[in-house]
Amino acid sequence: MSIKANILAEYDEKHELYHNFATSVERLIQGILNQEGIICNDITSRLKDRDSLGGKIDKKNKYIKLDDLTDIAGIRVITYYSDDVDKVADIIEREFKIDRENSIDKRAALEPDRFGYCSVHYVVEMNSKRLELAEYMPYKGLKCEIQIRSVLQHAWAEIEHDLGYKTEVAIPRNIRRNFSRLAGLLEIADKEFQEIRQLLLLYEKEVSDNIDRESFEDTEIDAIVLGRIVKTDENILKFNKHIIKDKSIILVNSSLDDYESRINQLHWFDIYTLKQLKLFIARNIDNAIFIIDALGTVDVTNKTDKRLHQSLNNTVSLFFSCYAELITNEAYGTEEIMDYLKSNNIGSSDYDRRKFVDELLDIKNKIETA
Repeated sequence: MSIKANILAEYDEKHELYHNFATSVERLIQGILNQEGIICNDITSRLKDRDSLGGKIDKKNKYIKLDDLTDIAGIRVITYYSDDVDKVADIIEREFKIDRENSIDKRAALEPDRFGYCSVHYVVEMNSKRLELAEYMPYKGLKCEIQIRSVLQHAWAEIEHDLGYKTEVAIPRNIRRNFSRLAGLLEIADKEFQEIRQLLLLYEKEVSDNIDRESFEDTEIDAIVLGRIVKTDENILKFNKHIIKDKSIILVNSSLDDYESRINQLHWFDIYTLKQLKLFIARNIDNAIFIIDALGTVDVTNKTDKRLHQSLNNTVSLFFSCYAELITNEAYGTEEIMDYLKSNNIGSSDYDRRKFVDELLDIKNKIETA
């Protein structure tokens, strides 16, 4: 039997073991990155298929046994930002035994006049500490290739692969220049996204440090300002304490879409600044509590009238404060309330909205006679 046939036979025998190994490494990396607070675009595992393995053996003509191939199991980690590539790389260095001879940071190996993006490539094994655990013992001696790159680097690599041109000599010089220009643009974009993230982090700290200062009151409401307010405003905390205590509600963190919806609702009332928002909340929060008690719990995520919903996002106080403003401010009548509901996609039809307006007006009468 030939060397290739022996290797392929060994591959067939150990196929399931390598598959389980790749899946295990994928889960391990995902768990570690979650603990470290690093959010990735994608983490995937794969197993080199039999045909690819056979082709590599023929091409390289240097492999004697299956263990000589270090990329049978593979993991790809795609980060959102280029600086997270280095953070993930540091974690891989810490958590695995590294095969230095077969690992390479291809970013450092890229010539200045070359086009294209490259990944950080590690070949790893389970470290000795993990091999003491029963779940990892079967993987002793197995190696796995881990590729780490940013989402823009990945986009480049995928498009380059689709075009089928991986080397400079494969395409004409004038087209090569197009590749070079595009690579430069993507590199700039990668760095700009990284810079934007850093600026947002600095802005979040600025908001956190200054949210209660008078000099900050003219700040325009955005998702970061709103996120800080819903976590610190005394009136909102009072509302939250009331619904959690009396209704067994679970409050969950709002998504960016939730914040956008609340901001649009506030804009309908011409509430644009932090000062306006604080005054709006203060004058409406008690009536907002009255309304939620009168209506029951409403699913504000889907913006429909569903009673007894047990999970609400933490901007629910603002949602009901808007209702309070609608029914206590004399500037708003039936048609204005209808316009508000329709403008903010609350309710599935005008008929449903009319019924809800009637409920709100009934609650208004109860507030006035309370």
